[in-house]
Amino acid sequence: MAKKLHELLTIAKVSERKADIRPALDSKWLVREGCIYTVKGKGGLIRDVLIPSALATQLEQRRLTQPMTVRDREINYLQRYDIGGGHKWSCSFSKASNRALFFSNGAHGLRHSYAQERMDELKNLGLSRTTALETVSQELGHFRAEITEVYLR
Repeated sequence: MAKKLHELLTIAKVSERKADIRPALDSKWLVREGCIYTVKGKGGLIRDVLIPSALATQLEQRRLTQPMTVRDREINYLQRYDIGGGHKWSCSFSKASNRALFFSNGAHGLRHSYAQERMDELKNLGLSRTTALETVSQELGHFRAEITEVYLR
């Protein structure tokens, strides 16, 4: 199941749409550089995401003149950039991965990889496992660190 891939369709500058207020540790995005954007989840939660500067520059080159409504899995989204997302993007990613690597963990596997690598990075910076876990949880948009534990298996 491709969770959160619909969020690619909802990327917006923070000047266009502010994130919902949520608690955040000072370690959120620690030693990471980029531009903060927001995405909107299926439940309506708007959260911050950090997009590396070089990627944000490329994203802005794909900005639509006018936002458009797109439909993914029976839900309408307001899309501001000419990029893929949602179910179609997930299927395309899996097919490409299978062709190139002869296996696929799906696009959601990227979130697992990020969580695992980010945990290592934060612990190497001297953060406790508890703080690192809470930080990664916040970066992934989870409400509870326990959810993030699944990504670390």
